[in-house]
Amino acid sequence: MGQGPGAALGDRRGSAAFALGLILGSTLAACDAPSRAPASTPAREAGAVEARVEFADLDKIHATLLGLRGRPLFVNFWATWCVPCVDELPDLAALAREDDVAGGGFLGISLDAWITGNGAETEDKVRRALAAAGVGYPNLIYRGDQDPLIEGLDLPGPIPYSVLYDGQGKRVASWTGPAAIEEVRRAIAAGLPRTRPTAADPPPAASDHR
Repeated sequence: MGQGPGAALGDRRGSAAFALGLILGSTLAACDAPSRAPASTPAREAGAVEARVEFADLDKIHATLLGLRGRPLFVNFWATWCVPCVDELPDLAALAREDDVAGGGFLGISLDAWITGNGAETEDKVRRALAAAGVGYPNLIYRGDQDPLIEGLDLPGPIPYSVLYDGQGKRVASWTGPAAIEEVRRAIAAGLPRTRPTAADPPPAASDHR
């Protein structure tokens, strides 16, 4: 990945394959697989919104990110076999429902297909983990090789990993490991339009119409 544009394609692929093998190995070790994903889906609370889940290649992920521009967007990379990933889902789900971040977007990108493939087993595991955590925001299950995703979205390797984009699609913050919820809350709120007066913004003085 660090080679110049004149490097042979075969050399680049060989180096990328070796590096990505190390990345996946370190990711699995860091996440303490296997996970504690629930064995069955619990009853959902009344009025709870079920997360939309679908498979997506890199082009679809880019298209989704583009379609969500215009507001802060928090993107969480995770997998059901990653214990820290699953453990932080309830906190992320609760944050996504808070009034303080209303207007911001949330998106999950699962990497489960790298381990269990692109079939119904993977989708079921993802849906069960999201349901157990009360997640209502949409999730994509990445379907494709590792290197295009890691290079295309500039990922460091270990998960959980989260990125906050501003309304123009620029990366403004990232978290390796479980995200600090208060930091995420403040960062999202800072990117939202200010619609109500604060202590720093007193209401305008009334006009004297005579």
